[in-house]
Amino acid sequence: MADAGTDRLTIDYVQPDPRLTPYVSGYHRYALRLDPGERHGDVFFPGWINLRFSLEAEPWQVRLGRRAFPVPEAALFGPSRHAGYVDAGRGTLLGAGLTPLGWARLFGGDVSLHADRIAPLDRLLGPDTETLAARLGAGEPFADVLDSYFLARLAATPTEPPEVAALFSALGGVAADSVIDLGRLIGTSPRTLNRVSRTAFGFTPKVLLRRARFMRALLAALAVERGGWAEAIAAAGYYDHSHFLRDCRLFLDMPLGEFAALPKPLAERSLRLRAAALGAPAQALHRDA
Repeated sequence: MADAGTDRLTIDYVQPDPRLTPYVSGYHRYALRLDPGERHGDVFFPGWINLRFSLEAEPWQVRLGRRAFPVPEAALFGPSRHAGYVDAGRGTLLGAGLTPLGWARLFGGDVSLHADRIAPLDRLLGPDTETLAARLGAGEPFADVLDSYFLARLAATPTEPPEVAALFSALGGVAADSVIDLGRLIGTSPRTLNRVSRTAFGFTPKVLLRRARFMRALLAALAVERGGWAEAIAAAGYYDHSHFLRDCRLFLDMPLGEFAALPKPLAERSLRLRAAALGAPAQALHRDA
């Protein structure tokens, strides 16, 4: 577990049971201690799917692109291309991140239907949502509750398609710079690649490659002073700076300078804590141990 706290914000990351390592990217707990009616702005980086439970929380919302979503007490956060801009009050958020393998194995179906959306979790879990919320609300250790639920699903579901694991591995490496490279690496046709990419990952292969490169460049830039941005961005694979500016608009909905200036204490602290606990600073860059 990695944790950090102040009087106002506490962040915890916990690894899942080792049997879930390919499927669950990690568990998280964010606690905001604010005055009644006080608001907190922050950012969720683009990532894979997350299941989240709000405990004793004031109403909050997340903007993804042009849409603002009120967050249900038990929420399904779909895979995201856009950064999520948070407007929250006091409360605690407990969550589990799923990898594309986890989606394909534990749930299945077309995850692109949930892309860049937030919806009530019972649309996915049905009556299990209420059971999990009750256990978490009663104070049971949240990682134990989530482990037990996912392990039960793991035992009851068939193995995920091998193409999903192959694509996930290829996206996490540095050998694929194009959709053609991806298809060659996983040994499949463009049509199959596109189907697997959309169904298990939420987006086309081209968007996934762009998101992975952008996240590497963004985190490298945020780790240095403004004067070092150009070098950090180029080292991450952007040889034309105009392409990075274009991708800032696509993934952040704003220029890098504007994003860097935003108050985002949870996001900034999470980069270090998540890397220490779960192996990657952001879920979009998570790789199977």
